[in-house]
Amino acid sequence: MRFFSVCFFSFWILSVPLHADVNPLLESDVRYDAVEVVAVHSTDTIVLKEGAVVGLIGLKGVTARRTDYRETDEHGFIVRPDDPRTPPEERAVRSVEDLIVGKKVRLEFDAKRRDPDGRLMAYVYLPDGRMVNAEVLRAGHADLSIRPPNVRETEALRQAYREAREEMRGLQGEW
Repeated sequence: MRFFSVCFFSFWILSVPLHADVNPLLESDVRYDAVEVVAVHSTDTIVLKEGAVVGLIGLKGVTARRTDYRETDEHGFIVRPDDPRTPPEERAVRSVEDLIVGKKVRLEFDAKRRDPDGRLMAYVYLPDGRMVNAEVLRAGHADLSIRPPNVRETEALRQAYREAREEMRGLQGEW
């Protein structure tokens, strides 16, 4: 019986993934102190340079319906701003892209580090200390979606969402 226990324990140890992307016990918060954002999938989901997909805690965002109403020059700079026909969802995603893409950010985690789909869930902070989650809500680019056990910054997120609703900013003014 003891031999069986030793074999089972050895097998279990060898089967535990030894890299942090699969084994959340090995993830380090230091690893996420200055990571670059390379893309925005939706107003509540970003992609880091290392390839990790990160969901912003407390938000239920929108995905852009992409159109080609913006003209850019050969360097990618906007020559003509958004056309009035640009859908509000696309304007919201572009605004979040302008806020965060190409910047080094810091991620802070709450009680639950990953969602059921495996993406990281975090509070994202800009170099100037502003919380991206709250800025997106304050601009009206997402709806508030508090899901326990990740409730550490609930009051700050509620206040930002309240401001957007009262001022009818972004999508809050479109509905």
